[in-house]
Amino acid sequence: MEYTKVFKERDALLRQLEADGLAIPDQVEALNFLTRVGYFRSGAYRYVFRQLLPAEQVDERLHQYRQDQYIPGARIDHVMQLEAFDFKLSRVCLEGLLDFEVRLRAAIAHTLAIKDVAAHTLIHCLDADACGKLSGERTKFDAWMETCQEAVQTGAKDEDFIAHHLLKYPNQPIPIWALTEVLSFGKLPYLFELMQTPDAREVARMFGFAHPRRFGAVLRMMVDFRNTCAHGSRLFNRAFKRTLIIRAHETSGGLLEHLIAPGFTATPKPQQRLYIYAATLAFMLMSHSSSSGWNMTFKTQVKKLNIQLQAPDGSMLISPEASMGFPQNWMDLDLWQPKR
Repeated sequence: MEYTKVFKERDALLRQLEADGLAIPDQVEALNFLTRVGYFRSGAYRYVFRQLLPAEQVDERLHQYRQDQYIPGARIDHVMQLEAFDFKLSRVCLEGLLDFEVRLRAAIAHTLAIKDVAAHTLIHCLDADACGKLSGERTKFDAWMETCQEAVQTGAKDEDFIAHHLLKYPNQPIPIWALTEVLSFGKLPYLFELMQTPDAREVARMFGFAHPRRFGAVLRMMVDFRNTCAHGSRLFNRAFKRTLIIRAHETSGGLLEHLIAPGFTATPKPQQRLYIYAATLAFMLMSHSSSSGWNMTFKTQVKKLNIQLQAPDGSMLISPEASMGFPQNWMDLDLWQPKR
């Protein structure tokens, strides 16, 4: 199929949106909005206001589910309101993820340093079986050591404490507490998965998880979550690529028990939506001995989603419960109350 779309100036795009049924009460404000976020990005927020295709016209293969026409009553200020909400929500989530990242670095560094200040470079301080598994043509330990070397080389350019160590102790590895400060968040799961089971379990329990394997999987999902927020990508109605599943007895206490029941939300793909990711993050921060009030910050932001527009069936077109995997009455759950 030939691609036939051509470039249009923003005022022409606004005229097209009006022709498709999207009301634009303030042309100047709308033009400023498109100038700031771009027409293509705004489409991610306009999409939900478009009418659904009749069932016989839906094309699953091409992911075509909606018409070009907008539902009655849809206005561009609805789109602007949704984008502004989502932008702030992303910043709130990033704040919680950065808090978690710092705590995770400290937890891993402390647990390994007890064994040896350079435990991350010593197979006998790590899990020998995990280290010996292949990652391409190399062992995972060899791949890990290359990751360490790259982190140190980069860190030497940006961080005085790395440059100082290399100059003063040229033949000694960077200590674990320094290395974890220059590793990217995305590399921390690799180190966690090389840790001996008792050590990994100790770190997992600091964040409320009973089993290191499940916690390790959650770490990779938190990396995806952080990257989405850090890159300014949409959170509203996103389905993350990894499925986050919480099972019974995997976490301490009952704060995440509501995620175990099938059908805890009406949103499709519930294990890939924002709610289960944010709920798990809130739980981990609350489980840490140095607790956090991020759960209340997140709750406050979500409550600000208030777009009063009905779907054709009479329900609210946009809501946390319909679009982001939130359960009914989620605000009443203990997870979203101030920690006592």
